[in-house]
Amino acid sequence: MNTLTEILKVKTESLKVQYVEMTKEWAKENYETMRAFVLDYRKRQNDDSSFSWKSDYKKYERLPDCVKRGDKQGYVELEAKYASEHYEQSIKKLAVRIAAKGLNQDKLDVVTSHIGVNIETTLTDGEKTVRAFTVLAIGDINKPHYRYLIK
Repeated sequence: MNTLTEILKVKTESLKVQYVEMTKEWAKENYETMRAFVLDYRKRQNDDSSFSWKSDYKKYERLPDCVKRGDKQGYVELEAKYASEHYEQSIKKLAVRIAAKGLNQDKLDVVTSHIGVNIETTLTDGEKTVRAFTVLAIGDINKPHYRYLIK
């Protein structure tokens, strides 16, 4: 299975690069919103007559320390690290799902292509063919994320 995992990593490297870059861009924009929340929370926290800050306590505590410190670059790097880890895990899961299809890994031919922001990988051993493709979602308020589908 390591062979299949390594093949998939090589053939889908462009997905990793694209996904991490999208995540970095999202993190830069999301940081500003999170930082504004931190500053507002701290301002309200210092006002003993206001209890509204208590309702946001859990949200504040779950924030990464780099956001609380005001380290934008640290937050962007943290999100990029999470995106890389997600990519690695999704490739491992994909390899397991493809291996379950019973392809002869010694005769494996792999072709990858981009379709817009998504990627499609076709694996064949001459007898069986498996098509794996991503569905990538990103938006103004949605963190970039994707999943692999197999046919």
